Amino acid sequence: MKFTNTQMFVNRQPAPNPQSVAETFSQNIQQNITAQTTSNTANLQMNTLQSMDRAIYAKEVMQLPKNLNEFIFMIQKGLTQAQFNQMFSQHIAAQKNALSQMQAQILAQLQGLTTPNQIQTLIQTQLASQLQSTIKNLTLSPNGMIDLSQIAQLIQANGKEALTKLITAMTAASKQGINDLSQIKEMARLVNASMAAAAQNEPAQTLKVLMLLYLPWLPLEEGVGFDLDIETSDDSEESDSILTITISTVNYGVVTATLVLETSNSVHVSIECSKEFPKDELLMRIQGEEKHYSMNSVITFSDKEAKSEEQVAKAKINMSQTTEINPFMLLMAHTVIRHTIEIDNNKSIGVTSHID
Repeated sequence: MKFTNTQMFVNRQPAPNPQSVAETFSQNIQQNITAQTTSNTANLQMNTLQSMDRAIYAKEVMQLPKNLNEFIFMIQKGLTQAQFNQMFSQHIAAQKNALSQMQAQILAQLQGLTTPNQIQTLIQTQLASQLQSTIKNLTLSPNGMIDLSQIAQLIQANGKEALTKLITAMTAASKQGINDLSQIKEMARLVNASMAAAAQNEPAQTLKVLMLLYLPWLPLEEGVGFDLDIETSDDSEESDSILTITISTVNYGVVTATLVLETSNSVHVSIECSKEFPKDELLMRIQGEEKHYSMNSVITFSDKEAKSEEQVAKAKINMSQTTEINPFMLLMAHTVIRHTIEIDNNKSIGVTSHID
């Protein structure tokens, strides 16, 4: 099974909060396996997951971080996911030790909290907030190019372990009388497709797999979807620092973004779109993410006549045949595609884009 012409189908229900979704999913799996004893009442929790939930679980089962900037940091530092997680566990422990009981009591009193449980809850909330801020602001190396052949090897290796986990889960579920394993099987097909594409060791296919995994939709359902294609052009010194992204939206016509790498951490983004496209909304979203990446970027917009509307949103990336990509170019490409499609989806379900 190849990823060529693969579709990512968008569940148009409101996206859930991604925090701890994977952990909740794992707990639900165990609860279903141990608590449900008859096939009539058994219903694997995965079958109720939203598209974003599945995307998060796909990365968990393949031992990949939840966010693309975390993945890039992990690759640049040569860490496994377990090592990455351990690093932040140690970070939490250090913060907890630094927060003395006296400091906690003073802070609690200032907020009108008096009981030990309230103080403990406050400490945990504060630590969680600090951790989320730390993960968002991971320091990425602008010179730490992303080797796509290395990514291909990682996907193949982790994919094999993921298939073993999924097969084990299906076997355990079947023993407990759970008959509907369709979405676990679909997840196994997704992992297998990722491995097959990575096995080709072609930069365009590897980049496609990586982008698919870090966009919040997966090809698990029939319906209105999103198609991603990546084309390569002849190598040249100039094309190595340019990405052209063409996004065909359902409601706003074609959006074209040209990304030019000016320095190792500076990306110029020129976006052509229809007058009706909510440019301020997209600009707000992009700036909200890039501030965490130590990225210097210039974003400009220009109007163009909208082309005919699409029934299915799709995007195409044109890149050189290089085997490496700058981390900030990768992050910006991901950001532009993700938020353009989300804005388009919001329009389709009647949510008006706005600036908070």
